[in-house]
Amino acid sequence: MSRARVSIHPMPPFPVPPTADERTDGFLEGAAIAWTSGVRLRAGRVAIGGSPWALTVLPESVRPFARDLHAAGRAGVVVRGDEQRAAALYLLDRGIADPLPAPAPADPESGASAVPGDVEIVIPVYRGVEEFARCLASVAPEGLPVIVVDDASPAPEAAEIARLCAEHGARLIVHERNGGPGAARNTGFAATTADFVAFIDSDVVASPGWVTRLRPVFDDPIVGAAGPRVRPDVVGDSAIELYEETRSELDMGPHPSRVVYGVPVGWLPTASAMVRRAAVTEPPFEPGLRIGEDVDLFWRMDEAGWTVRYVTDVVNRHRVRTALRDFSSRRAGYGSSAAQLEARHPNRLIPAQPTVAGLALMAALSSRRPAAKWAALGITGYELARHRRVLPPQVPAATVAEMTALSLWTDAFWVGHLLRRDWWPVGAAVLAATPRSRTARVIAAAMAAEPVRDHLLSPTRLGPVRSLALRMVDDASYGSGVIANAYRLRVPNVVSPRIRPSAWPREGHAPE
Repeated sequence: MSRARVSIHPMPPFPVPPTADERTDGFLEGAAIAWTSGVRLRAGRVAIGGSPWALTVLPESVRPFARDLHAAGRAGVVVRGDEQRAAALYLLDRGIADPLPAPAPADPESGASAVPGDVEIVIPVYRGVEEFARCLASVAPEGLPVIVVDDASPAPEAAEIARLCAEHGARLIVHERNGGPGAARNTGFAATTADFVAFIDSDVVASPGWVTRLRPVFDDPIVGAAGPRVRPDVVGDSAIELYEETRSELDMGPHPSRVVYGVPVGWLPTASAMVRRAAVTEPPFEPGLRIGEDVDLFWRMDEAGWTVRYVTDVVNRHRVRTALRDFSSRRAGYGSSAAQLEARHPNRLIPAQPTVAGLALMAALSSRRPAAKWAALGITGYELARHRRVLPPQVPAATVAEMTALSLWTDAFWVGHLLRRDWWPVGAAVLAATPRSRTARVIAAAMAAEPVRDHLLSPTRLGPVRSLALRMVDDASYGSGVIANAYRLRVPNVVSPRIRPSAWPREGHAPE
């Protein structure tokens, strides 16, 4: 394949975020922050995780507050005094800690108190009147201004959408031609004047006071966007619903995070998200994208220096489409955005990046020769010694071993991920060869490792057989979308893995 044939709309530059001098830490005084679940603390001084993901040797001045924060868990700690503010800022900016939103309202029927006066809500809608009615009814209790953009729904639905808007006092804007959700959000954003704009899709039901609860996260002037957790709205017991209950593409998981490339929460779904007007371009969404426009927006925002946050303490719910055909086509649609996103953000959609050491270890484990066992032991020993040399001297030996094991596991993950999704036809051939080939069985184990682990940690109510079968459909559908658009748009990176070297470092890591 040759150069990408993707039409990239020239977007205006993002506003400049506050500098270190302009950004005050006064917003932290009296604020509640929590240790980010999913980040590990070792020996009271080494944090593993965060966003961007890293092993961080905490400075001496930060450790006492970090230990208190870690001990408090999601209950959080209220920041007091200059020393705690400095420590909190250090942890927040590395994704090791996260700000807690306002508490949920005591009376869900009444919404939340102290509703912010600087937020407007935008709802893009196309057909789906029943879902839209539920969405509109869920946002109404907060009493915030609502702008609805009807993206050229057919006449019967359009009339009902207009009636519902009039009933709830929402302002309605109608597109003459369908432009997709990104275009509808752009129209809605242009019609707002508030400092903050909350987007919610018409098939989402908002939790009570969700905007009011998210608004304090923006007290940090560098936060440009934030979004709640979006979980499926399971109302029946169909196979798709029970699968989506723990495997939804819009559910970014249980752990809060800064949203940056290269971590599990690498983007936010604008099915529910709030943005700071001063932090985005106008229009916010790339007009040339009908899918993946939210990924593009938040990647560009992060590249410009703004912070984007995923807030799991606030939960909204989206409708689940129960037909297998809808499930598969939606997953394929998500995959189809990879080529266009790669053209806009080069080298971010490479499907797998295993190391030489990890691949060599898998090869050794797949061999029946006695010498292969010694080779596997040697590779593991080499990686252990290499990590000891690379990591700071303050890192305990047990943590060095943990990082080595994590690195080798990640390589197996990359191989399995590639063969389940972007190279799924090759993966299917590997599975077919398992009765005859030990190598195929080792690779198949790598393919199965993540789905089996996920099912053990978060089992679906489907049971293992149907759950894993739908996982295969899920992965293959997404991969088909990737493959099709990679070929059509001539973007080879999205189907081309990269192998990273495992070279011995010339110099050890400088002490921190």
